[in-house]
Amino acid sequence: MGSSSGGASNGTGGGPATTGGGNGGGGTSGGGDSEADCSAAEGDVPALTLTPFVTGINVPVDITYPPGDDRMFVITLEGDVRVIKDGELVEEPFLSLGDRVIVGGGPGDERGLLGIAFHPDYAENGLFYVHYSAGQGIDGASNGDSVIEEYHVSSDPDVADPASARLVLTVDQPNGQTNHKGGSIAFGPDGLLYIGLGDGGGGGDTTGNGQNTSVLLGKILRIDPVGSAPREYTTPADNLVQDVAGAAPEIWDYGLRNPFRFSFDLCEGDLYIGDVGQNMYEEITVEKAGEGHKNYGWNITEALHCYDGDTCNQDGITPPLIEIARPTATSITGGAVYRGSSIPGLRGVYFYADYAQSAVWYTRYNRDAHSVETPTSVTQELNPTNIVAIKNGPDGELYFVALLAEGRISATNLGEGAVYKLTAAQ
Repeated sequence: MGSSSGGASNGTGGGPATTGGGNGGGGTSGGGDSEADCSAAEGDVPALTLTPFVTGINVPVDITYPPGDDRMFVITLEGDVRVIKDGELVEEPFLSLGDRVIVGGGPGDERGLLGIAFHPDYAENGLFYVHYSAGQGIDGASNGDSVIEEYHVSSDPDVADPASARLVLTVDQPNGQTNHKGGSIAFGPDGLLYIGLGDGGGGGDTTGNGQNTSVLLGKILRIDPVGSAPREYTTPADNLVQDVAGAAPEIWDYGLRNPFRFSFDLCEGDLYIGDVGQNMYEEITVEKAGEGHKNYGWNITEALHCYDGDTCNQDGITPPLIEIARPTATSITGGAVYRGSSIPGLRGVYFYADYAQSAVWYTRYNRDAHSVETPTSVTQELNPTNIVAIKNGPDGELYFVALLAEGRISATNLGEGAVYKLTAAQ
């Protein structure tokens, strides 16, 4: 869902910056407790296919699950959270955000409900968080600003309490720019909430948000979102500010253009980031559990190359492990590491996709060498269409969220989507 055009500006909003918890350590993560199979891969990789899991969803954009729960939850760009229970889509939405969400208004407009994450202690506290573009009635937020909001489940486990809404964080978005809003939110293995934000939109990051560590755009943030009042959250002392004086206390990593999708390996805790490129390259970065404090280069670099000119100062920049030159990929969708048990040869393999080219690849990360195997394309096998998310389920298997409409989604091109499960071909 990334795109390339126009200019940008930035501002930030949000709550108090105080010190508190957390190291970015290893262990299981992403959706919390799961049946992830962390044993070594066994045998060859068989022929693969995408098997329909749930169909007939209007504009699905992400999927996840609560810790220790067999249900899955899929969100739609238009602001609904839906429950998938026993393989069926529950008719009544878990939560409908309605006018709180502004939805894309034209080609390349990426605004809407973009991410959801359940608290690691969801079974006890019932808390979950959503990431969306502000519509109407959001205190202190203009149309299109990025919003992180907390909700609580009701007495019915399949229905949230809409009255429980608590505003956690808002981030100003530049007027007139409708792309590069990021999207993913996820709790890491340290129990903290990670938030992906793009550079604010337009082309080239002309206002330098990616490299400006005093603003929140073009970053991955890391906070403890739990609080008892509006805009209340805490920031761990070992965020980027530990190394970079004056950095906004919420920042974990910086120098990102549009980290639309990222995920944590359920077994190792490593962070896999897909960052949408500008004109020439798409990129995938792998960050070992707990490292953080990385400068991923934008807009000094685009993937492994200087963005503007033949030479540039790349001191302190962390390069991606995978770059894909256009037109092979033009809007990368970061994926997830397979940790299921039904396809033993795939354990530890990372799948990722390209939304605009409807393509899928996989690779395997070598933690000791900090390198990846040559990626393998499975586009012809899987025959995907507009993949917007690849996520683990509570069984460690991989689920692909696809849009079935032709062309990029917008307010004039919203249509049916589906969730598929990665399986061995029969």
